[in-house]
Amino acid sequence: MKMKCLIVDDENIARKILSDYVSKVPELELVAACSSALQALNHIKNDNIDVLFLDIQMPDLTGLDFLKILPKKPATILTTAYSEYAVQSYELDVADYLLKPIDFDRFYKAVAKVISAKDSKVDNLPKPTSSQQTDKLFIKADNKIIKVSFNDIIVINGDGPYVKIITKDGRKIMSLQSMSKLVQILPSNFFRVHRSHIVNIDHIDSINGNMVKLSSDHTAILSKNKRDEFLKLIDQLNLLGD
Repeated sequence: MKMKCLIVDDENIARKILSDYVSKVPELELVAACSSALQALNHIKNDNIDVLFLDIQMPDLTGLDFLKILPKKPATILTTAYSEYAVQSYELDVADYLLKPIDFDRFYKAVAKVISAKDSKVDNLPKPTSSQQTDKLFIKADNKIIKVSFNDIIVINGDGPYVKIITKDGRKIMSLQSMSKLVQILPSNFFRVHRSHIVNIDHIDSINGNMVKLSSDHTAILSKNKRDEFLKLIDQLNLLGD
């Protein structure tokens, strides 16, 4: 699911640049580009905004004062020409602080930080209990809905806004889907070993350093920050020797 975002800046050219940048990021959906904080209030209340791109120096109500009155703040990326507000802004728990003029690379790094934080929260949600789980997954691909048995899945690889599900019968199913959403619905024998890889533990052949070798010569990278948790899970499944 795309993250809904809102741009708030009193400069027309700044709104146009940020709107263009948002359109280039598949994970983002622009709800509105507002010229004032007061104009943005209605969208904050009614549109379930996930990401807020907020200027600081604006008439009537500054960006920082606007943040202070919000009961529930979206992930906020400040966009400003002034560096002196950095310390004050981080006290308001903003996600990032971008100095104008903003290039796309710097913009994307800030967005990636927000997406990563959201993914981490989803990954830490409890798995469904066994009574809630089924043995299959229905996924949209190629303009149809495809049924895939969990047992048949070897690995799921992330590719931008898409996932590629690789099965033991050789199918490679591409779908516009979130890795984090899949983590929520997959059973406990699946583990996200890397931002771009979810593996089926039942299809692991070996683990060598940061490389997980799977059935049918498929591989996945084991990231450093997932290694201890992953090996602990393997140990709990009595798969480790002395």
